[in-house]
Amino acid sequence: MNRWLGQAGAWWSGRTLRERRMLMVMTALLAATAVWLGVVRPVLAWRDAAATRATTAALTLAEVRAAVASLGPAQSSAPPPAEGLEPLIQRTAAIAGLEVVTVMSESGQLGVQLSSVSSGPLFAWLTGLETDHRLSVCSLGVTENSDATLNVEVGFASGACAPVAAE
Repeated sequence: MNRWLGQAGAWWSGRTLRERRMLMVMTALLAATAVWLGVVRPVLAWRDAAATRATTAALTLAEVRAAVASLGPAQSSAPPPAEGLEPLIQRTAAIAGLEVVTVMSESGQLGVQLSSVSSGPLFAWLTGLETDHRLSVCSLGVTENSDATLNVEVGFASGACAPVAAE
């Protein structure tokens, strides 16, 4: 190592003052170019990419807020059916050809359980309850059986669902 430094020192001493200055300027320019290409350009690219992502996120947020606003305010509660919630569910399920067992859902609302039901009649019945009778499906648990039928647990509310408390 000392031999190389000695040779470099001898080489440097053999240069004229003008050559030494030109070599120092060239080294400074090479260092500046390396810093520009290795540090500044990547940082600028990262900043531009972050600005693009921020703009995209702001547009997406505006679209989501507009979609939420177009839904209108949530109904606080719908008037309960004249015949009561449980008889309504039993009656409409019988019309749809479904056999339901009424239970209390985890959230304390009226719930039903269905065993070995096909998806078509089930979701048609749920849609009818939401559109025709203004019932909200607050919880839905579905388990597929080996014979392509479903075991389902559904929680209902008349109007909007009650908020779930964080655990």
